[in-house]
Amino acid sequence: MIRAVLFDFDGTLVDSEYLHHEAWLEAVAPWGVAVSWEVYVRRLVGISDLRACEFFLGMAGMEVTPEALERGRSLKHRAYRARSVDELRIAPQAIEWIVDNCGTVPMGVVSSSAVPDVVPILERQGVARCMEFVVCGDHVERLKPDPAPYRLALSKLDGAFGIRASRECLVFEDSSTGVRAASAAGMTVHALGDAGELPAALAEWDERIARLDRFASCIPVGELQDFRADR
Repeated sequence: MIRAVLFDFDGTLVDSEYLHHEAWLEAVAPWGVAVSWEVYVRRLVGISDLRACEFFLGMAGMEVTPEALERGRSLKHRAYRARSVDELRIAPQAIEWIVDNCGTVPMGVVSSSAVPDVVPILERQGVARCMEFVVCGDHVERLKPDPAPYRLALSKLDGAFGIRASRECLVFEDSSTGVRAASAAGMTVHALGDAGELPAALAEWDERIARLDRFASCIPVGELQDFRADR
């Protein structure tokens, strides 16, 4: 029986990869490089912005320095955040499932993206209040495919709900790095082709997900404020 549900963000809750691609193209255009959508999907989906920036610097024949990495990531973040809150949407059927099960099924988001790239969209889409926690790249030293983000999620579920068996956590992921991370943490994984498959996947698992007596959110007010901070 499944006792908790965890969602990846990019490509799982929202179809955001096109926007990451376009933001990177805008950011690295002054470097004289670009990648097609096919190359982006094959080489860059599921990896951190740090690794992606290293990739583009290498393409441009530029030295990978802390200053160059910070500049490239800053330009990409600016281009992405200028559009993300207004453009990105969670499928209405997925929102309905999340809201209907809010307070009876412990849920969380586990993403390699930064807090400002995740939480404002969850808030705009009306599901932030349903998540017991949001684990972002800001919160762990090692990102997916390392299992560290999912192990942190399990520790939060244990502390709040006594959920210690990782296999009782159902994870929805779209990337190979995410699937590897959740699998390495011992969790039950449903791999998606894209965000459009999430509503059907939720319906498929619905009867195998246990419900608790209604509970209040376990996110402390201070932690919610940290989520909203533009780091």
